[in-house]
Amino acid sequence: MPELPEVETVRTILEGIVEGKQIAKIHVYRAKNIVSGAEDFVASLTGETFLSVERKGKYLIFHLTHDKVVVSHLRMEGKYYEGKVGEIPDKFDLLVYDFTDGSSLRYNDVRKFGVLLLTNEEKLYCEEPLSHLGPEPWDLSSEKLYSGLQKRKNTTIKEALLDQSLIAGLGNIYDDETLYAAKVNPKRFAGSISLEEANTLLIEARRILKTAIAKGGSTIRSYHPSEGVDGLMQNSLLAYGQENEPCSRCGFPLRKIFIGGRGTVYCPRCQPYFGHPLVVAVSGPIASGKSTVSRYLEKKGYVKIDADEIVAELYQKPSIQKRIAHLLGPSVLTSSGLDHSEMLTLLKANPRKKKALEKMIHPLVYRTIFAKLASMNSGKVVLDVPLLLHGPLEEVADLIIYISSSEKNQIARLVERGKDPEAALALNKGYPRALLKKKAAILLSGDGRPSDLEKELDNYKFL
Repeated sequence: MPELPEVETVRTILEGIVEGKQIAKIHVYRAKNIVSGAEDFVASLTGETFLSVERKGKYLIFHLTHDKVVVSHLRMEGKYYEGKVGEIPDKFDLLVYDFTDGSSLRYNDVRKFGVLLLTNEEKLYCEEPLSHLGPEPWDLSSEKLYSGLQKRKNTTIKEALLDQSLIAGLGNIYDDETLYAAKVNPKRFAGSISLEEANTLLIEARRILKTAIAKGGSTIRSYHPSEGVDGLMQNSLLAYGQENEPCSRCGFPLRKIFIGGRGTVYCPRCQPYFGHPLVVAVSGPIASGKSTVSRYLEKKGYVKIDADEIVAELYQKPSIQKRIAHLLGPSVLTSSGLDHSEMLTLLKANPRKKKALEKMIHPLVYRTIFAKLASMNSGKVVLDVPLLLHGPLEEVADLIIYISSSEKNQIARLVERGKDPEAALALNKGYPRALLKKKAAILLSGDGRPSDLEKELDNYKFL
């Protein structure tokens, strides 16, 4: 979504296009986007002249004669283009202003999320949507920002800075950039931010936004300042869109997680999450070499948390054994405990019961892992977890290592462990290899000797 620098760039371009232009006719192709009412919009504005274009936060404000004002928000993919009267409208044109000089201005929106509102100068800042906007970074003091953050103390700092009632204009791109520049972890709660940190955040937000405005904003999928024109700020972004790239300060791979549904990129080392350990997650298919990696990192000072070991401990508990026997049948339970071979056979034959078992066991594993992590307020953890994606552990990981191996080597290792290779590999069918490979900062092959794997790990000096 276009943010303050992009909207300011659009404002500058639009002012040069519409200033002094008189509206001869208005074509509305989608009335729903004019939230104040399309009929009144057309009737009130026909014959009026554009005087200037202002911006507040991410809103464009068109000032016209007779104190009339149009407020426009581009939302996800709204764009304004200059055209000529009589041109055939594009299928995504929602509104076209025809001017008396033969030129036109068209509002185009592929996603159809943008909104337009007719109001007047007297009501402009007294009614929604502008009445709820907070000050822009250059109009906000560090004391006011700090006070606002304390009122949102249980909200993450990432989400707090996106709150337009606290600070207007920051969106996902420049939120990431500001937090990165200020060395503040996006997962921290707003209430943990000190006055000094609030001041640093404000200084960096102002600097970054001014730089972005000077560069014409960041050209992204949904934003170009004008036809045939690109913004240049995307070439200077140090965090947003740079996941798994080395940090410009320390070389540690930048990590992308989701906070409040928004993609968030940060440096786990330069933006430490105080009171929490650094978590390196090692994941991959069964018998791929995860244990070799986690054991070696353990030698390098990491505390190892092994999901498989936690599962094994859970399977020793009589209460869990009874629940599994109830799910899979009494044949899985012997006098000495669970018959794992029988379990594998039954789970291979019945995918629905496999899902039911995972639904039972996974929350218990997560709970145990989170308890272990909560007991550590610093240090480094290697988390050996086969099923990392699509669960809460994915967001905990500060770095992901993906290790894979050939099926031949997987089978050999499974046989060595006394497991049925066919049943074990069947349970691993559908493993999200491609997605995990995309999300991992380090990709390893487990087909060589353990010593070769250790030498490869030594190449990553940040570990």
